[in-house]
Amino acid sequence: MTSHLDLRDLTAGTAAASLDGFSANVERGAFYAIVAPEPAVLRTIADLIAGFARPRHGRILIDGKDLALRAPGERGVMTVRPNLALFPHLGARANISFPLEQRGHDRAEIDNRLERLCEECGIGADIQNKLPASLTAEQQLRVALARAIGGEPEILLLERPLQVLPLAARRAFLPELKRLHRQFSLTTLFATDDLTEAMALADSISIIVGGREIQRGKPEELFSRPASATVARLAGPCNLLPVEVDPQETKVLLRSPLLQSGGGEIGRERCHAQLASGPALLLVRPEVVRPFLGIRRFDMLADGTIADVMPHGSNAQISVAIDGFTPGITAEIPLPSPFPLESGRRVTLGWNRADSYLLPAE
Repeated sequence: MTSHLDLRDLTAGTAAASLDGFSANVERGAFYAIVAPEPAVLRTIADLIAGFARPRHGRILIDGKDLALRAPGERGVMTVRPNLALFPHLGARANISFPLEQRGHDRAEIDNRLERLCEECGIGADIQNKLPASLTAEQQLRVALARAIGGEPEILLLERPLQVLPLAARRAFLPELKRLHRQFSLTTLFATDDLTEAMALADSISIIVGGREIQRGKPEELFSRPASATVARLAGPCNLLPVEVDPQETKVLLRSPLLQSGGGEIGRERCHAQLASGPALLLVRPEVVRPFLGIRRFDMLADGTIADVMPHGSNAQISVAIDGFTPGITAEIPLPSPFPLESGRRVTLGWNRADSYLLPAE
């Protein structure tokens, strides 16, 4: 794979939507995600790449060619953004064919491409002549994606495209985006405020907070070895337990009154590189926390009282109140549970140090 899109030291935006020296190298055919909790920052990035704004500093290159003097329609970038921007007076099929007509394809070629685009993007014959206003949100999204893909872009730029859908539908649509990327092999840049979406789709992810990149890596790295508590929270539900640490050569000793034994140890490979003696945070994901039923198989234990029980699907999420720690500990328990899940019941929770990660204190 070769370098396709280069973002070099981009600086732009306002105080509320700043981008400060961001760089990224996206390989040809890759699915690359940029995650920022501030939607205005994502909008700034999309405007820069699409050509609707200019950076104060930095360069944008496709195949080594600087886009600085190219107008939006001359960049080889097709976008799908939260408003979808479908032509309201054109039916679905006419919306999709518009970029094909702009590229000068003859009618037979356009019809052939339309058939494939409609088939691959799940746009049935029953809606192809309907105006956007008469389509569901998901149907509109499919039309917008087909139109962008049909424009044969160098870069497919998706800025929060799933915002048009309810939350449950957004999750259900993720495999469709993955499939379309695989089917058309387009270099795709996905800008989102939802790190879990990005982790489900992308080969590599950049996380930007306050205009600066705070971590870059593969999805599994961001989930299991986050650079900060902020990244840990963005990656999904987590427990961040306050501890005191004493780094040694091959391990880190930790102390906490929240733990049944009062402390423990973790190998250096499960610790942030900048961890220093003193306060720290022990990251434990809810799905690795289990009730301790008397069979010793956990490295760490904590006692508490069940405060809340929230069943969902084949699991139940329980919130366990711990003395001296207001947030408590959250555990994801497979159902059926080995014991009654009742508020007020005392419980001992356990997990293993191999499933933990030590972060510097905030």
